[in-house]
Amino acid sequence: MNFEKYKLSQGNIMIAFSDKNLSIGVLEINPGQEMAKHNRPVLESLYQISGSCLMKIFSDDEKITEKILQVGDSLDIEPNKYHIHTNPFEEKSITLWKASGDITEIIENIRKNSEL
Repeated sequence: MNFEKYKLSQGNIMIAFSDKNLSIGVLEINPGQEMAKHNRPVLESLYQISGSCLMKIFSDDEKITEKILQVGDSLDIEPNKYHIHTNPFEEKSITLWKASGDITEIIENIRKNSEL
C-alpha cells in the first residue's frame, strides 16, 4: 500500500486511502506536540500503533474528557465531536485513523496546505 506522507509542524500525517465512504491513514505526533482542536463530520476510529497519545475530547459544554491511548488501544470519536490529539510523552506517537464517511474535502485541504 502506498501512503501519501505530509509534513506537519507537529509531526506527519499519512493518507493510505480516501474516497467518499472511507478514509484511512496514520498520524505521527512528535513528543511535546499537539494537533489543533478539530472535529470530523463522520465517525473517527483511532488505533494506537506505537508510543502513547493523550486524547482530549470536548463535550457540548466544552468540558474536556482525557483518554490516554497506549499501544493496542482504540477509541471511536462521534461525528462532529471536537477533540485534540496530543503527545506530552517522550516517544513519538503513531496512531492509525479511520474516518467512516466523506471527508474528501478535509483530505484535499491537507494535500493543499501541507508539505510533502
